[in-house]
Amino acid sequence: MAARWLTLTNALAIALWSACASSPSDPLDDAFDAAGRVDNVTSVSVRRDGAVVREAYYRDTDATTLHDVRSVTKTVTSLLVGAAIDTGCIASVDQPIGALLGDQAPTDPAKASIKVRDLLTMTSGFAWLENGAVGDYNGWALAPNQVEYVLARDLSAPPGAEFNYDSGAFHLLSAILTHACAPTPAFADQHLFGPLGIASPPWETDEQGLANGAAGIQLTNAQLAAIGQLILDRGQYGGAQLVSAAYVDMATQPQISTGLGADQPPEYGFGIWVDDDPGIAPFALAEGYGGQLIAIVPDRRAVVVATTRWEGVAEPLPTNDYVTLFRVLTTELLPAL
Repeated sequence: MAARWLTLTNALAIALWSACASSPSDPLDDAFDAAGRVDNVTSVSVRRDGAVVREAYYRDTDATTLHDVRSVTKTVTSLLVGAAIDTGCIASVDQPIGALLGDQAPTDPAKASIKVRDLLTMTSGFAWLENGAVGDYNGWALAPNQVEYVLARDLSAPPGAEFNYDSGAFHLLSAILTHACAPTPAFADQHLFGPLGIASPPWETDEQGLANGAAGIQLTNAQLAAIGQLILDRGQYGGAQLVSAAYVDMATQPQISTGLGADQPPEYGFGIWVDDDPGIAPFALAEGYGGQLIAIVPDRRAVVVATTRWEGVAEPLPTNDYVTLFRVLTTELLPAL
C-alpha cells in the first residue's frame, strides 16, 4: 500500500510539474526580467491611468532615488514652453528668437529669425555634431558662455528644413524662458513642478547660471511618471490644465522625420520622440543619454518609465544600455501592456 501511495504521489508531482512547465509565462514578467538584465538599469515602472501596475528598482536604488535623466530634460523644457505660451510671455511657437533673447539676441538677421518651433523640433539650422570625438557637445559644455557658443555657430541649413539633434540649440529655450518669463527653475516650480507635487528638483546650470534646457534635471521614477501622465492626459493633471491640450497635441505629433536608425523613433515632435509603427502600440518618448525613458502609450492608457546609471560608466556602455533598453521597451514592455 505504501509503495502504491508513493507511486501515486510521484505521479501527481510529475503531473503538477508538467502543468506548470507547460503554462505560458506572464509577458510582463518576462519584460521586467529582460529590463533587469540591462547592465546599468536602476528602475523600471509601468503605470496605467496613474496607478502602478508594476515597478522594480535595481543597483541600490529605491522609490526615493533621484536620477539624472539627461535629455528627458528637453521634454520638461518643451512643456515649459507650452506653459509660457499659455501665460502669454511667449507669443507662439512661431515667434522668432531675436524677439525673445533680450540682450543676448543674435545680430545676424538669419539667426534672429529662427523660430521657437525650430528649436523645439531640432531644426534650427546651426552647424552641430552632437557626439563623437569631434562632437560639439563637450565644447559647448566647457565654453565660458553656452548661449554665445551656440549663436556663434554657422547656419548649415535653412531653419525648419532639416532635423539635426542639437542640445546646444535646445538650451536656448531655457535662455528664452528666463528672458521672456522668469528664471527657468522658478517658472517650472510655478507652472509645472509645483502643481505636479514635485519639490524643486536639482537642475544642472550653465556657466552663466541658466538652467540647462537640454539636460541635467534629477527626478525620481514616480516624478518622471507624473510628467508622462501629464502628457498622456494632454496637459491636464489633478483637474487643472497645466499646459494647453493643443500644445501637447503638437508636441506629441510628428513634426519632422529624424532619418535615424531602427533603435530610435523615426519622428520628432516638440522635445519628444514619436513612434507610430503599426507593429506596436504608437507611443511618444522622452529620452535621455544612457537609457532614461518615459514612454507614453495612449492606446493602453499607460506610462512606462526606465532609468539607468550612466555616470562613471565608460563608453560605449551607456550607448549599449540605451539600445538594449529601447529594444526591451519596443519588443517586450509595450507588447505586454
